[in-house]
Amino acid sequence: MKKFWINILLHCVLCLGLINSAFADPRKAYAKYFQVDLDAPVPDLQALAKEYEKAAEVYNPRYLLSWDVGSQFDPLWVNTISYYGLSEKRLKAPNEDALLDMLKSLPKEYYPYIGPQLHATAGMSEKILNMPGIKETKNHFPERIAPQVTDIEDLEFLSPHLYLLLMPEMWPSNNIPLDMPRLKPTKFTNIAPPLSSLKKIMQSVPQNGYDGAEKAKSAPDKDDLRTLKINASSPLTGGDIRAFLNTLPNVKAFGTNSNLVKIHQAEILLNFWEQKNGTALPMESLKDSVNPCARLALKIKWAGLETKFLQTIAPQGFNLKEWAYTCDKTIKAHRIATISRDTITTLKNYKNGVYDKYFMPLKPQYRDMPFAIMAATLEMYTAPKADVMQALQNGIKINEALRPLGGKLLFSPIN
Repeated sequence: MKKFWINILLHCVLCLGLINSAFADPRKAYAKYFQVDLDAPVPDLQALAKEYEKAAEVYNPRYLLSWDVGSQFDPLWVNTISYYGLSEKRLKAPNEDALLDMLKSLPKEYYPYIGPQLHATAGMSEKILNMPGIKETKNHFPERIAPQVTDIEDLEFLSPHLYLLLMPEMWPSNNIPLDMPRLKPTKFTNIAPPLSSLKKIMQSVPQNGYDGAEKAKSAPDKDDLRTLKINASSPLTGGDIRAFLNTLPNVKAFGTNSNLVKIHQAEILLNFWEQKNGTALPMESLKDSVNPCARLALKIKWAGLETKFLQTIAPQGFNLKEWAYTCDKTIKAHRIATISRDTITTLKNYKNGVYDKYFMPLKPQYRDMPFAIMAATLEMYTAPKADVMQALQNGIKINEALRPLGGKLLFSPIN
């Protein structure tokens, strides 16, 4: 009966089209960013740390404190101050470029509700206030007003900082839904036997089991076998999953304050190293979401804790690489096995490029982030059919083992 219901659940997942990389990202350029090479040599971390400390020096306060010129003559400082004192070049306001790009990316229909607020903001850049479309909104009350607020008296005296609430599109009931692809309803044939038949089957089973049942249990089941040589593409077995789950209590205990600090320091250097080598994403945590355990293993290796960590996983027959691969396969397969229909819709929208037209007009610094998030999300829900089958069979055990971790495994997200 257990296998019967497992097959039904697997059939549901198959019908939703999530197996065998059905949501492979068409933007292949992101694939290299999610690869974790656990065999890569560790660089000179001391030299890397010094280089990071030097790069982290963002500013020198002597260029910001005009009343403290110091006690020593500094030609560079004098030339800098003299240049700004004699130059007529306009100094940009903080975040001026970011605000300009944001306004340019917005539909012009937003300007009547944003412009008056900008004109009423002290210290606002003249370049922004003189933008076409923004300049005309000075002291101008919006003409298009949401019907939900038209009955409010003296609405014209509303603060310009609240004009955004007058825009009809700000009210959900006025919004026109996006043209989203709809999932076709999945039909399942009721192949379960009638309840009366199940009762007859249960009555025919002896209470103490059949003769020779204990002897049959002693024989190894195929589901209990372990993978001999675990790598990134090897199949996942039920025995692998249960062995990994058995390591979690010790792994959680490994997360002492001292070890967590070392792992966090290694993470900072790892991110800095990837930025230097051109393999960094706009948000590095996306890599941790895709392959949480492989990234964690890399940080443990960089932190010099590999030998100590092996003491927590070796009793289950793992080395660091095998544990990381088994962990990631289990997490990914479990995500697909427990996926919601809303997540499936989002994945299909990502794959079909529904949101691309909203991000393509933006500059790269604002466009790359949403595309990286979409690519990472698609990668998070990619797993072979055989792995998902094993996750379905061991779903209860996986849930029970992951629940005490609260969605984090030594900083790594495992939800």
